[in-house]
Amino acid sequence: MTMSLVAGLMLVAAEAVTGAPPGLEYSERRETYPVHGITRRELRSALRHVQAGEVDEGSDGGSVARTAQDLGMRYELEPVPGGCRLKDLVVSLDVIIHLPEWAHDGSPSKAVLEDWQRMRDALERHEEGHRDIALDSAHYLHRGLQDLGLQESCQTLRREAQRIFFRAQLRHSVRDGAYERRTRHGIAQGAVL
Repeated sequence: MTMSLVAGLMLVAAEAVTGAPPGLEYSERRETYPVHGITRRELRSALRHVQAGEVDEGSDGGSVARTAQDLGMRYELEPVPGGCRLKDLVVSLDVIIHLPEWAHDGSPSKAVLEDWQRMRDALERHEEGHRDIALDSAHYLHRGLQDLGLQESCQTLRREAQRIFFRAQLRHSVRDGAYERRTRHGIAQGAVL
């Protein structure tokens, strides 16, 4: 999904963020969209419009911030004496964190500024929690594929690799859902204005 305004762009090397082993590629980007208003009431109204999908800010509705992730794997199947093994294994994870950015035209009160910053910081922490769950899933997938070792045939190896990939996706989905329930979609972390 493309945001109409990209205020922040950050690509982070996997090694810097995760201590990623060779064969695990990670990229992270942050995109922001503008929220207009001066008062707390105006800001809440603008955020409600984003949640409802009523504004064209790249939101599909439902959330004022979100984290999108794309987990993938690629490898070659290498037939060897005694079976088949993975060659040139790469697990990739691309993460995009979408966050609101206050685009105020005027002089908001100090209290509103502080409340916005507190809410925005909590939203960012919440979305980073989603990122961390995705990173854990990428590590889980990478370890699982590495542990496959020699299999009796390339067909068996391909099937086992797919099974591990689907297990990593399911594991991510379950953990991400539990995180949303535990944090009440960030509300318990202070992501309210």
